[in-house]
Amino acid sequence: MPALLNTLATSAATAYARGRQPTPQVLAEAQLHSYAIDYWWSAGFFLAGAVISILLYRGGRAGVR
Repeated sequence: MPALLNTLATSAATAYARGRQPTPQVLAEAQLHSYAIDYWWSAGFFLAGAVISILLYRGGRAGVR
């Protein structure tokens, strides 16, 4: 999972900086943009895991043998 998030963040930073002059301000904004994209993807993965967990949850008491 960390490799996927790293790839997404790198792609977002590259896309943000493309066509702009590589000034320190633009590089800082590109890095901040990549963090924001990465956090949203992480939240989406977490939400998907929560939904899957809720759908697979079986209610009731556990059977004792």
